[in-house]
Order: sequence, then C-alpha cells, then structure tokens
Amino acid sequence: METEIIIELALRLKTILVYLILILFLIDDARADNYNKIARVIKILLYPLLLIFNIHYKKVNIGLLFAALLVNAVSYYLTTPFDITTVINLAIFETAFILIGILKFIVLAGVVLSWVYAFGVNFFNSFTSLVQELYEKTVSGFRNVIPPAGGFDLSPLVAFFVFQLAERMLYIFMQQYFS
Repeated sequence: METEIIIELALRLKTILVYLILILFLIDDARADNYNKIARVIKILLYPLLLIFNIHYKKVNIGLLFAALLVNAVSYYLTTPFDITTVINLAIFETAFILIGILKFIVLAGVVLSWVYAFGVNFFNSFTSLVQELYEKTVSGFRNVIPPAGGFDLSPLVAFFVFQLAERMLYIFMQQYFS
C-alpha cells in the first residue's frame, strides 16, 4: 500500500518535471525575456539539467528534449516490464503528447488573452507576458503561411488544428505500435 503511494507520487513528480523541462525548452526556443520572473524561476529550478543537457543545434537547445525523453524513459523502464525499445518508444510518444498539449494550451491562452485585451481589460504580469511571447513564437510560423485577412487572424485556429491533427496521428501510431 505504501509503496504504491510512493510510486504514484514519484510518477506525478516525474510528470511535473517533464512539463517544466518542456516549458523551459519552449521558453528558450522563443527567446523569451530572461527578466521574466516565471522564466527565471523555471531556469533556477532546472539549472542542474541546463548544465548537463546544454546541447544546441541551430540555436535550439535540443538537450532539454533529450532530458525530457530521458526522464520519461527512466520512469517507464522502472515501472513497466517492457523491453528497452518499447520503453524508448513510449518515452518519445509521451514527450510528444506533453509538448503538443503545452502548445495547444499556449495557443488557447494567447487567444483568450488577446480577446481580454481587446475588451479593454489590462492586466499585465509575468505569466501573461510569458504566455504572449510563447504564443507569438508559436503562431508566427502559421501566420507566415496564412496572413491575417480582413482583420481576422486565422493562424491560431490553423495552429490549433495542426496540433490536434498531430496529436491524433501520434495516438494512431501508438495504437498501431502496440497492437
């Protein structure tokens, strides 16, 4: 009974750690403001990982992705009876699902914040500025493909649709892998 509680707590802490690592990956990728309090707190919390997994490829810190994959792989290796290739595939799927979920949240939060700002409510803090920076970085790639037309910016809708499609495709690939 107590070991089950400890294992459940460890898995929840692993999930929080992976979320923080992937959020830091997105913060670094977006070149978000280093003076943002939330970004600084996350960087301070994960400083040992930043020292170890500081691998850059074309100005992107892919070491953080490796860190998230490693944390997921170790947790699956310790808690499941699968072989190492299955564990690695599970870690890749889990990390991709979490990253897509964070990106979908950023798009939704950015849209809600833009509507809140459009109605004249002006609350500006570290969280909202970080969300806006991540939102602009996430949606800018889609905005280059589909520019705003007639005052309507459809790029968040397209971004959310693409993320939903990617998540669904990953789910189908995962089902095919395990069947």
